[in-house]
Amino acid sequence: METGLIAVLAVSPAIAGGRVYPRLPQNPTFPLIRYQRVNTNRVNDVAGTNVGPTQFTIQVDCMANSYAQAKALAALVLARLNGYQGAWSSSVCRFCTIQTENDFYEQEGDAITHWVSQRYLIWTNDE
Repeated sequence: METGLIAVLAVSPAIAGGRVYPRLPQNPTFPLIRYQRVNTNRVNDVAGTNVGPTQFTIQVDCMANSYAQAKALAALVLARLNGYQGAWSSSVCRFCTIQTENDFYEQEGDAITHWVSQRYLIWTNDE
């Protein structure tokens, strides 16, 4: 699942310069994207066999040193992911849609990190 997300986002160098991580690296270079799988829903038959598309909820955090830069990055990610259908690593994305979007910031000393957190519902044929 995550490999497909990285491939779809990394296709454009404008989207965080390819800096897409599952967790915040030590001494990060901003802007960047941090992601995590929030949950996975599978449709199974009575024998426990997956019989339908798998639905994932993915959180994508667009992080930057300024609020404007975080918002601009979030707009690029939204344009790339919302409504996406097609190749998704070794599977196919049937549909991707944004669910929520929130703004955050954190201050440590003089350093302020801003991020826009987006949650997407993604349906694939992944197991």
